[in-house]
Amino acid sequence: MVTNINLAAPERQNKINLSGKASLVLSVLLLVVVVGVYAVIVFISSRTLNQEKQIESQIQAESAKISGPEFAEMADFQDRLSLIDKILGDHIYFDGYVKNFSKYILPEVRLTSLGWKDDGSEISVSGTAPNFDALSRELILLKNSPIVQSVEFNSATEAKGQEGQSGVTFSLMAKIKKEALNK
Repeated sequence: MVTNINLAAPERQNKINLSGKASLVLSVLLLVVVVGVYAVIVFISSRTLNQEKQIESQIQAESAKISGPEFAEMADFQDRLSLIDKILGDHIYFDGYVKNFSKYILPEVRLTSLGWKDDGSEISVSGTAPNFDALSRELILLKNSPIVQSVEFNSATEAKGQEGQSGVTFSLMAKIKKEALNK
């Protein structure tokens, strides 16, 4: 009979032998750690959700401002300033006259071009009005102004503008009184 004899020394294994109480304490500590991590995750997610709701309400408030009447008025004013800058770009020496002439332009009428003859006796005006009623009020206002001698109406066409807004584009010639140019 042959027996196997292992002459190598057995490896020493360090096994931790836990008693019942130590295993229970370790399990309770692990449970506390897991519950703590879960509580932190729930707290952070609820705080993030509250911040997200606040940001969304701020975005809605700002978008209401953007689409509100104040923004429309500011955009309209900016458009008018751009048009005035374009008109005055070539006629800097007539800026005082344009200031006087602008008193006789209705707020809803938007001028797109303004040109003078060399001697300044005639002005060619083109622009847009929201409707024919506003255009007729503008023509009456220009005709009755003390600086305009006569108004020659050239054309008016109804056109579809941006975002479904309709308008009337027009052009006219106004003869200017000589004494108005000297002011």
